[in-house]
Amino acid sequence: MTWPNPARPGEPADANRPWHWVARTDDAGRAPLPIGWNGAMRAWMVWDGSSVSAAEAAQRFTYLGPCLTPEETAAAMAAKAQASEPRGLAALAASAEPTPPPAMIYKKDAVRVHLLIFAGTLIATLFLAEKVVRW
Repeated sequence: MTWPNPARPGEPADANRPWHWVARTDDAGRAPLPIGWNGAMRAWMVWDGSSVSAAEAAQRFTYLGPCLTPEETAAAMAAKAQASEPRGLAALAASAEPTPPPAMIYKKDAVRVHLLIFAGTLIATLFLAEKVVRW
């Protein structure tokens, strides 16, 4: 994005905001930099503490947009989280207990199966023991 107002290159879109995102013109916007706007001086305050005039900033930087305040960031994150929440039948399906995989059985069923196997083994052992003793 170029500077918001072509009639005033080097000045931010919202002069009431103190911080704005810019990128060096030779960087093509790959490394955004936050810099401060001083409305009283009508100049940019860069990271080393020096000031840059609006005309010089128009040549050195590309304007990306204003920095969000912590409240705006929290509101944007809450709106994104609310938009991603399922609604209607999707919410009902998401809250339902998932069906177990086919190879998985519940504990009470596993105990019942093991007791039946134990009982069958015991009966078979007693049957065979009776046959052996009778011989």
